[in-house]
Amino acid sequence: MYLAQAITRCESPVVRAHLEAAREQCRNLPPTPLVECPVCGATGLPERIAVHDRPAVARNR
Repeated sequence: MYLAQAITRCESPVVRAHLEAAREQCRNLPPTPLVECPVCGATGLPERIAVHDRPAVARNR
C-alpha cells in the first residue's frame, strides 16, 4: 500500500522506477504464515508471537 501511494505521488522518473521495482519484488514474495497466540489471540509472525508481550488482561485468563 505504501509503495503504491509513493508511486502515485512521486515526481522523479528514476525514483518511480525504483518504487515500481520494489513493489514488483514484494508481489513475488511467498505468503507469510501468520499464527494466533493461544493465550491472548494476537495474530502475527510466528517468531514474534513466540516472544510478544501479552496484555495484562490476557495473562490472568
